[in-house]
Parts: sequence; structure tokens; C-alpha cells
Amino acid sequence: MGKTSFLHKRRGIALVLIITVAALNILTMRSAAPVAEAAGSLQMVLKESGGEENLLAVIHDTVSYEEYMETHVSSSYPSREIILSGGDYTEASEGFERVEGYEGFQESAVLTQEEGQVSWEAEVPEAGFYNIKLVYYPTKGKNNVIERELYINGEIPFRGAGYLEFSRRWMNSAAIEQDSRGNDVRPKLTEAPIWMEAFCKDSEGYYTEAYSFYFSQGKNTITIKSVKEPMAIGQIILTQEPKLPSYEEYIANVPKQEASLAEPIKIQGEASVFKSDSTLYPIPDRTSPLTEPYSASKTRLNVIGGNNWRVVGQSIVWEIEVPEDGLYEIDVKYRQNMTAGVTVVRSLKIDGQIPFKEAGELRFYYKNDWMIHALGEEKDPYQFYLEKGEHTLSLEVTLSEEMSGILNLTSSCITELNRAYRQLLMVIGGSPDTLRDYQLDKKTPEALGIIKEQYGVMQEISERVDSYARDSKGSQSAAIDNLLYRLKLMYEKPETIPKQWAAFKDNIVALGAFELAMREQPLEIDYLLLNSPGAKLPKAKAGFFQQLLHEIKAFLASFFEDYDSIGEVYEGKAIDVWILADAANVTSMSGSGRDQATVIKNLIDNYFTPEQQIPVNVKLVNKDVLLSATLAGRGPDVALNVAGREPVNYALRNAVVDLTGFEDFEDVQDWFLKDAFTQFTFQDGIYALPQTMSFHVMFYRADILKELNLQVPTNWKEFYECLAVIQKNNMNVGIVPDWTTYAMFLYQRGGSYYKDGGAASGLDTEAAVSAFQQWTGNYVNYRLPVTFDFANRFRTGEMPLAIGDYTSYNYLSVFAPEIKGLWGFTTVPGYEDAEGNMDHSVSAWETASIIMATSDQQKEAWQFLKWWMSDPVQTDYGNEIENVLGVAGRVATANITALKNLPWSNTDFRQLVKQLDWVRALPEVPGGYFTERHIKNAFYTVYNNKEDPRETLQDYVKTINNEIENKRKEFGLDTNAE
Repeated sequence: MGKTSFLHKRRGIALVLIITVAALNILTMRSAAPVAEAAGSLQMVLKESGGEENLLAVIHDTVSYEEYMETHVSSSYPSREIILSGGDYTEASEGFERVEGYEGFQESAVLTQEEGQVSWEAEVPEAGFYNIKLVYYPTKGKNNVIERELYINGEIPFRGAGYLEFSRRWMNSAAIEQDSRGNDVRPKLTEAPIWMEAFCKDSEGYYTEAYSFYFSQGKNTITIKSVKEPMAIGQIILTQEPKLPSYEEYIANVPKQEASLAEPIKIQGEASVFKSDSTLYPIPDRTSPLTEPYSASKTRLNVIGGNNWRVVGQSIVWEIEVPEDGLYEIDVKYRQNMTAGVTVVRSLKIDGQIPFKEAGELRFYYKNDWMIHALGEEKDPYQFYLEKGEHTLSLEVTLSEEMSGILNLTSSCITELNRAYRQLLMVIGGSPDTLRDYQLDKKTPEALGIIKEQYGVMQEISERVDSYARDSKGSQSAAIDNLLYRLKLMYEKPETIPKQWAAFKDNIVALGAFELAMREQPLEIDYLLLNSPGAKLPKAKAGFFQQLLHEIKAFLASFFEDYDSIGEVYEGKAIDVWILADAANVTSMSGSGRDQATVIKNLIDNYFTPEQQIPVNVKLVNKDVLLSATLAGRGPDVALNVAGREPVNYALRNAVVDLTGFEDFEDVQDWFLKDAFTQFTFQDGIYALPQTMSFHVMFYRADILKELNLQVPTNWKEFYECLAVIQKNNMNVGIVPDWTTYAMFLYQRGGSYYKDGGAASGLDTEAAVSAFQQWTGNYVNYRLPVTFDFANRFRTGEMPLAIGDYTSYNYLSVFAPEIKGLWGFTTVPGYEDAEGNMDHSVSAWETASIIMATSDQQKEAWQFLKWWMSDPVQTDYGNEIENVLGVAGRVATANITALKNLPWSNTDFRQLVKQLDWVRALPEVPGGYFTERHIKNAFYTVYNNKEDPRETLQDYVKTINNEIENKRKEFGLDTNAE
């Protein structure tokens, strides 16, 4: 028995050694792949970045605002005011400039850039808490919100001071006009900057009052560090935010003269004069015949707000002419049907000032139809004293004190529950054994304590939400009820936690979604009324027969209106441009495909057609009809949003134009990465311009890596060392197992997908086999997950490292606010060659813009294609799409200069450029679809059946080569049959 045991031990040791040697062989393989060629501007950006950055410095090790206030709980709030001139700084970064009389400012100011910092010295005669007000001018930048970090005496005092935001000011560039079909055309928004004042406040809105900063008596240093966008700073004022009177105090101190109007003064919502955000443009509503102006069939931009008017701090300003002095009511026709059960809040400013405290928290209730109410309580509306003349009215998104308190508790609860989740994860793992007793009360007492404590917090949150809701708790409250049940069961019976594990994680994610939904405050406004007190209000909801007639008109119009064509339609000789989209986006009036098409058409009508005198008709069509329509002779001249592999497939059928035939093609080629044309190249011809280009980067949770005492890995050896520590703590790393990630390993080893000019697969080389072994080994040997929800696992922290599409940055920025400042992205790990150069190659996947061979206007079509993919147009298009869809819709343009011009922060763009310098596109060849299909098949053969990677890949290479050969024969091309 002892001898057998000994033999088992020897075999076990031998097996461990074999695995270890194999792993070391994988880890130590080096690639001699050359550095990918890129535009010269990329190298300049890299040189300007100042070398390697400490990536984990993305987080600030500071206290919360509550903790900060508690450390100075007995401090006073001095009533004195201390004014620092912007130009009287003591120290500033290179490029910051002192200016006199800037844009009419009477004193000296400082022009601050997108990066760098500037410091002032403040002599404070009395210690205590002060609010800080900035007088600033939003100078020309990338149309993004201005973001700054504030340091006092060299330190960020609390976390919120690291994320201070300052708004801009926008206006319509022209009145709303109509095209030849009678549809309204959305006017472009242009910036209208002026000198503005703003207190340093919580950008999330969780604290409704301005931040208080403690200053000691004597000299103090104030430093403002740029994060996004340039701005001019005229003054820094240490003061106290004014306390507003109550409504009773306000009304007692104004004349008791009620205005008497024969008719109310109506202000259409879309007629606003200024907005704080470029997304606040007029939108159409065709759901009610009482929406003004109305049309059952035509597009009328008759509403403002909606889902774009939901973020704390966004404001809309209207102008009104008051006919006589007196007390007025302000009525608003509105609809909040986007967030069920949520009462949204706006603060009212008249001539830039909130008249009384209650006007800072005006409630608009949820209902699935239009409503009209006077501002204030239903039975006792507020009255506002206005003098004769011109005034401005503004409504700003805010949170009530009650809601901000709820969200504050919710945010801290999510943070604590995620901490408990990770502590439990380190003991029981991601897939715990439900029959095992993990003795969690002994191994993770802190986590159980957190769960018990947060159960009490969740009870308080539930009570507050119930009291806040007017008619209904809303579907979001189900997240609170489910989590309450789960937490109670977990802390009372810890042995059941393994059974509750998956549901526990889902409940935390749902609570995060609840927080996001409650924080967002969408509201649509049809019009405002300035009315005599007590006047009868018009109807807001259409009657049964009015609504029926409206539906009949809309139905009949659907037979005659061309909803595929976008904007102006020209008769006769015009370029036909098709924008390809999924079927859902073609039929939807509000889908992202239609939004994109509308923006493109507006740019064409405003710029291209007037400049080039070439009319263009734009249609949004299903992506699947392009080839069949073209072969039938009914296709377009130009197609946009074409899938990356299609241009070569069309070229095989002589359905697309070779762009190298145009004289200035080489000049246009310089706008893009050289390798961006690889996928569109066939037999020395190039059949498309790259339109968008995505690629992989590595995302990391800086806070968790710090907890684990890890650095962000730069090479694969460091990556696997990090992976060992991460997995030891029952967390994991994410790499999607598709052929684009296989290409990453393949290219870094100097391999390629094809050889012999695309006549054969290149996956039979040693480099390809080694890459395949490492790629499949990640999932077979290292147990990386094959399928996973990256966003949610990244949010909870159980996946602190992941390699994925760089556009995931946009999603995380919007939908994971609770980890703001705790994460970042950088280049994927690489291999070092013999010369010491690190290869971080990744593959790219693209969409294309093409000219169809059936076009009889190919010269004009080329003019359009050059204009469309040029630097300024792609920049305008990217900005306009972001204005429409927000940060989540940021365009992954393939034009390098335009990509730089989009509203990236300099820090993030530097990381993007570092990876962009290593991007290599996936080639396309006849029969190439077999490569993607059988790479996937080979992977799952190894993963599911534990087959040998080398033999499996070689078997599938034969299948791929057979299909490539057959396709080349079909199209009359040379083969490698010999």
C-alpha cells in the first residue's frame, strides 16, 4: 500500500513538472514581429505623454465627504469673503497663461489647458468652512463637460473634490426649418460662451448644497488640476453659499399685486434660448394630437428634454416678455413616462436666481401621458412676482434632499456589499459547492458583519423610497425588496450563502441599476405658460375621439410617407447614399440607426451639397439587401456602415469600385492607419475606406489591484503572475474566446492568418500553433471563463482585469457610476523581442464606406466619400452623435485626427494611442469565412473534448484550405493545388 502511494506521489510530481514546463514554454516564447506602422501623429502623441504613467494612480486615497466633515465637526462657517484673482497665481504648468481683459473680464485671468495645474495662495484670517465659487469662461475645447480636481495645501480633501464639473452654454444656431417634404430639420447647436459663476458642488447631485472646504488660519494653497477641457479662471472666491428664503418669507416681501392676463403667455419648450448641454435639442412627439405644433404624418420638433435631459446639472433657459408688474403662476405641460414610479425634480431660476427655497425642488410626477400643472402644490400653486420687461426662466435637473439622501445611502451600500461579496468570493469561489459548510462565520466574520449592517441600511432605504413615491413604488423597488430578503437570510443562516450566491450577485447588480435609474431625472416639456393666478388650464390629454382620429391619420399616412428616406429628397441627378442598419433600426423612428442617418443627412445638406453642388439622397436600409439590390441594378452609388468583410466579397463579384484608381487616393490613405486597409485589399486593389475601427485594450480595476498588491501587467509573464494571485483570491480575468483574441496571440508571435497572397491558410506554422496553444490554454489550463458578462463582473470587482473592445469604456463611463475613478484601461500584455521591443499587437474589426460599381456617378461618389471620411466631417459627426446619444454613443472613427478630436480626456487618449500603434486589421480572402468558423470549432474541440491543440488546429487548417481553394476556383483565381 505504501509503495502504491509512493508511486502515485511520483506520478503526481511528474505531472506537475510537465505542466510547469509547458507553462514556462508558453510564457517565455518571444515574438520577432515588427512594430505595426501607424500615422506619424501617433508617435508625436506618445512622445508628448511624458513616458510611462503610474496606472494605479487613477484612484485617490481620500476620505468620503461625510468623514471629512466629521473631522472638523466643531468648526465655524465664517461670513467673510476672500477673493483671489485668477491671474495672481503663484505657480502654473507650462502652457497656462495670464491674460488681461479676456473676453471682457475686468481683471487678470488665467487660461488653463486640458492638462496641468495652477496654484494660488490664500490668506485666511479666520479658520473654518468655506464654499468655493469659481468665475470661469469655457474656452474652446472638445465640447465636453469641464472637469477639475481641487487640492488644498497639496491634498485632495475628500473624494468628491477630485471630480468637480463645470458646464458650458449652448444655443440653436438657427430657427427650426423644414425640408422640401415638410419635415422639421433639427438646428445645429453651437456654443455661446460667457463668463459664468459656479460653486464647487457634487457633480452626481448626492449633495444638493455646495461643498464646504476647511481652511486653517493663515496661508493656504489652493490648486486646481485640469482633467478635461480648457477653461479661463477669473476669480476664486471663498464665501458662503447664500441661504434662500422660504416661500412664505418670499411672498411676504413682494407686492401683493396679482397680474391679470386676457390670455396666458405661452412659451414653446423647443423655443429655448440656451442650454447647458449639447444634447438638449428639440425632439419630435407624435403620440398626442394636442402636442404643439402637431402633425400626424410629418416630423415636428415640438418637444424638448426627454431622456437627454436627465443628468443632474443640465439646464434649459427660456426668455419671456412680461407685460406688467405683478404676481404670476407658471404652468408647465410635461410628461415623465420614461422611469416608472419616479418623481423627477427641477429647480427654477428666474433671471439666474432661485427665488425661494421651495423653487429649488419642484416635483414632476410619473404618468404615462401628458399633464399640465402650475409649479408648486396642486391646491396652492406658487406665485412669482415679475416686473414688466424681459426675463429668463430656467429649469435645472436636480435631486431633492430626500432623494439625494436615498442615493447616498444606496451608493455606500453598494460599495459595502461589493466589499463583502469579494471577501466571501475569496473563500467560497464563483461556483460554490451548495452541500459544503464553508464555516463562513469563522472565516469571514467581517463580511457577515457587513451584510448584517447593510440589511439595516436597506431597511432604511426601503422606508425612504416608499415615502418618496407618490402613486407607486415603481418596478425598480423590486430590487430593494429582493435584496432585503436575501441579506436577512444570509446573515441569519450563513450556511445557506452558497445557495444564495448567484442571486446575491444579481441583487447587487440590480441595486446598482436602481441607483442609476433613480439618479436619472428625465422630463419632456411641450410648453410653459405665464398665467394669472387661479386661471383655468388647457387640456393636456386628448379625448377618445381626438386620439382615434389621430391614429387613423397616422395609419393612412404610413401608406404615402417615405420613412426610409432621410431629410431633403432631390429629384433627378443625385447621389444615392444608403446607410446600412439592422432591421430594428430601419423601422424605428428613434433607433440609433435613424439617429445616425439624420445626423449624416444634416451634415450633407448644410455643408457638402452647398460646397460641392452635388445633391445627395440618403436612405436608411436593411444591411442584408445591399448586394441583392446592387446585382438587380437598383443599388445605391455609395453605401456606408458596410461590414468589414463585405468589400472584398463584393469585389469578387465586380460589384464595388477599386479606390486606387482615383488620383488622390494616396493622399486620402494618410488619414488612417496604414494597416486599416488590409481587410479591404484584394490583388493590389483597395475597395473601401475604413469608417469605424475597434480593437482590444486591457481594462483594470485599480482599487482591487492595489488591495492585492499587484501592478498592471505589461507583458504575458506579468499577466500570468497577476492571474495566479487573482485566481487565488477566487476572482478571475476575462478574455473573450473569439478569433480576434486568437489574432492577438498570433500577431504577437509574428504569425498571420494567410500566406501566399491569401491562397492558403497561415495557421499551419509553428507561430500559429504556439499561439493556439496559449489561447486555448487560457481556458483549459487557467480556467478563464468562456462566457461572461464583462460589465457586471467588472463592476462587482470579481473580474479586476479584462481584455475587451475599447468602446466598452463608453458603456462603463455611463452605466457604472459607482466605480468612477477606480478603473482605467491600457495596452494589452505583449512579448519582448530580441531587441527589447515589446509587441502589444491586437486585431482590428472595421466597418467600411464603399462606392458601388453600378454607379454612373463614380467621380461624384468619390468626392462624397472623401468629404465624409475627412478630419473635420468625422469630428463633427462624432460630436453630433455624442450630442444625440451621449457618451455611450461615442463613435469609433477610423480617421486618426478625428479620433483625437473627440471628447477624450488626454490621459485616456494617451492610453488609446499606445494601443492604436499596435493595431493590425484582419485580412479578408475568398473563403475567409471558413477561417473564423473553424477557429471557433477548433477552440471548442480542445475546450470541450480536451483534444491536442496542435493536431486539432492542423486538422481544421486542411478544411480551411479546401474551402479557400474551392472559392478561388469558383472565381477563376490561382490556387495552391500543386
